[in-house]
Formats: sequence, C-alpha cells, structure tokens
Amino acid sequence: MDRKMETKRLFVYLAFAFGFTWIIFFAYIFSGNIWMADGTLSGMDQFVCLAMLFPALAALLTRYVTREGFAVTGRDSLLLGISFRDGKWIYFVLAMILPWVYFELGYALMLLLSPKAFDPSYPALLEITEQERPIIYIQPLTMMISGTIASFAAFGEEAGWRGYMMPKMIKLWGAKKAVAFGGILWGIWHWPLTYVGHNFGRDYVGYPFTGFAAMCVMCVFMGMILTFLTYRTGSIWPAAFLHAVNNSSPSILQYFINPDKITGWKADGAVSFVILLLPMMVIAVFLFVKFADMKVDA
Repeated sequence: MDRKMETKRLFVYLAFAFGFTWIIFFAYIFSGNIWMADGTLSGMDQFVCLAMLFPALAALLTRYVTREGFAVTGRDSLLLGISFRDGKWIYFVLAMILPWVYFELGYALMLLLSPKAFDPSYPALLEITEQERPIIYIQPLTMMISGTIASFAAFGEEAGWRGYMMPKMIKLWGAKKAVAFGGILWGIWHWPLTYVGHNFGRDYVGYPFTGFAAMCVMCVFMGMILTFLTYRTGSIWPAAFLHAVNNSSPSILQYFINPDKITGWKADGAVSFVILLLPMMVIAVFLFVKFADMKVDA
C-alpha cells in the first residue's frame, strides 16, 4: 500500500465532500432558513436534501483526479456489487429490519423513563381517524419498503462515507481509529444542519454545541453498524438501505407517545434523541466487536 497516495486521496475526498456540501448548507443558513420551520419539508429543505448526494460525487471526483479508476466490485472499488451468496442475503435483510428493532426499543425505553407519556388516543405524527388506525401497525413494513426503494439520498452518503472514506481510513489507521475518526468527521459534516434545527430542533440545553456533540456520538455508533454491513457484504447497498430506513423512523410505539407529557431533563431535544437511539448504540457496539474480530484487508 502506498500510504502517501492513500492519505492524499483521503484528504482530497474530504475537501470535496465538505466543500461542495457546506456551500449549500451555509447558503441555506445565510438565507435565513430554519429546518422545517413550518413543520413540513419546504422546497428549500428539499433542495438541501440534494446535497446528500455530494459525498458520492466527491468520491467519483477524487477517483478521477487521483487516477484511482472506477472498478465496480473488488479491491479498492466502488463497492456497487450485490451478492446473496455465502449467507450475505442475511445482512441485506438485517439492514432493512434493524432500524425498526432499535427504534421500537428506543421508544419503549422512553416510555419506561416517562410512563405517563403513554397515550393511546394521541395521533402522533399523523392526523388519523379511528378507522385509519390499523395503518399504524403496518407502518414499519411500509417504511422498510419505501425507505429501501427511495434510498437515493442515503446512497449518496454511503457511496462516499462507507464506500470511499472508511476503506481509506481502515487501511491507514486500522478499524478502531477509523470508525472513531470517521464517525466524528461524518458528524461534523452535519453540523450546519444541526445548527438550523435538524434532528434536535433548537430548544435544548447548550444549543447548538450539545447538538454538535450528540450528532458526532450518534454518527460514531451508526458508523459502526454501517461499516460492519459494508465489509460483511463487500457492498455499500446494505448500508444505504439501513440508512434510508433509519431516516424514515419505523416504529409503532411512536404513535402512542405524547411528547407534551415528557417533562424535565427527558424533554430536552438532544437528551431525548440520545435516549431514543441508546438501543442502537448497544447493538452497534456488539456488531463492532464482531467487525473488529474480522480479518479486514488493510
């Protein structure tokens, strides 16, 4: 391995990924926008979502300017192949189901900490009639299907972070340091959106700095899962599927939680986010241990 060239490619990639995306993010901020200011995804919000494709673009540009080539599968490739052989199909299924598991556990944990928040009559997130209530119970399945099909933004991120950045970091520094540094960088990349209220809103203790920290923590743990899936399958697609389904927040319990009945420190936006994703973090550590035991080509 030519460490000097791999280091150069890594930093060129990061310059492209941060540069292109932050131009859009900061243009959004300086135009006076707040994320989902009226509670719905506006045209400007949707435009910002297109920036999620830039990590993939950054990977392609880096490959071009450093003459790395565009192999589709195999060593140092784009990792675009899909194979269900040797039990790999299990990880594709896991990618679609796992977000439902940890979100359901996360909401259960929230109810355990705030049992008074349980409200069977509360139509959380959707204004639904009594006749439409059965839709709640198939919501996780619909989110798995729609999230997987419409995974363009998640693909844009995963083609860059897991498809390009992580292999470079693992080669240079090993799996443990790569997952930590890679997750922190991925979290920092989100900071401009965190500043305008993405994920946590803006009404929490220590805004925006506790949000910045929480985003980095979440990205480190989520990165453990996404990197594990990528290396187990030799493909970025399971990571893209899990990322997309995760973003759709599949859960049944969420419809029966009245956030107005969550009080005290548990009502803080950043704190509630960490509580919700605590089961994901536990699962991430378990999978990372498995990943660390794997023979990773460095």
